[in-house]
Amino acid sequence: MNPLPALSLDWDIFCAVIDNYGDAGVCWRLARQLVAEHGQAVRLWIDRPEVLACLLPTLAPGRDRQTVQGVEVRHWVGGLEGERPARVVVEAFACHVPDAFQVALRERGSLWVNLEYFSAEDWVEGCHGLPSLQAGGARKFFFFPGMTAATGGLLRERDLIARRDAFVSDASLRRAWCACRGLPFPEAGERAVSLFAYEQPAIPALLQSLARAPQPGLLYVPQGRVLSSLNAVLPGGCPAPGQTCTLGALGRLRVHVLPFLPQEDYDALLWLCELNLVRGEDSLVRALWAGKPFLWQIYPTEDEAHRLKLEAFVARYTALAPEGAVGEWAEAMRAWNGQGVLVPEAVEALFIHPAWFRHASEALIREEDLATRLTKFVFDRV
Repeated sequence: MNPLPALSLDWDIFCAVIDNYGDAGVCWRLARQLVAEHGQAVRLWIDRPEVLACLLPTLAPGRDRQTVQGVEVRHWVGGLEGERPARVVVEAFACHVPDAFQVALRERGSLWVNLEYFSAEDWVEGCHGLPSLQAGGARKFFFFPGMTAATGGLLRERDLIARRDAFVSDASLRRAWCACRGLPFPEAGERAVSLFAYEQPAIPALLQSLARAPQPGLLYVPQGRVLSSLNAVLPGGCPAPGQTCTLGALGRLRVHVLPFLPQEDYDALLWLCELNLVRGEDSLVRALWAGKPFLWQIYPTEDEAHRLKLEAFVARYTALAPEGAVGEWAEAMRAWNGQGVLVPEAVEALFIHPAWFRHASEALIREEDLATRLTKFVFDRV
């Protein structure tokens, strides 16, 4: 492990939860990594701590101030008048730091960073790291997560890949993990699939494909918005969290609904499965590090800008692959996002080239992680 840097700063990270868990998940991962791996002092301001508590069971959502894993978690309410800003202030995903706090950070001379959403679009490289002049003369720097050396990188803990490899290579460890959490373990010849999605019209096609596949399947469904889509397809509706039902004339697909998973358990679920269907930004990045076949349901926007982001990601990711059959994956990605029909052949093709996804993951691992790039960016300017 690399030694902690000599420069230790205090940081404020602001998180406004919109309508899902990804904002809280990204901010918590960043805060925890800055403390544990980079020796920084971090306050995480979050307007809905009860959302973070779903990912972090040791957090008490009713408290205004507490310290968890070295991170001071604060309930963000009001304009924060009288609060002294940290040396580094991070606005996550363009959330608005209160006006009174902006005045105070200008007076202190804090470094102000806007942590943007992930994008694989080409224009991100030209905008990453640029300052923008704000009211009162302060400068806000834009920091873009991305997949190339000219961007801010992706969140990845230093020990993540070693933990992944140990889990994947040890069947007894995987079996024990399932047993401790009350999950069915994949039987011999049974392919495990995880499904974490928004409401999804392609659910019937997915379930039919898995139920009629040459091999039986075990579908793990973490509790969330996708259950409403499953209810319309499964006979008798979705099982309750912790329960299993079967689908298909021969019962070749088992469907198990999981209670909402803490972050670390969700990582292990991705490592356990042979195919992962993920949603949003935080889950996508964890699927990339899992190195397994996956489909990503991008967060839809009213102006359809998500379609451009999806195509940019498909182009960037397939460029990481060795020569091989990548067209089926690209078409399945589009169909999973409402552009076309998800056909059984495309679903089955996802299981055929696992080495391709591992190769692409290894290529991304060679890039510096986001927390490391962010600390270097800050240290160069402080």
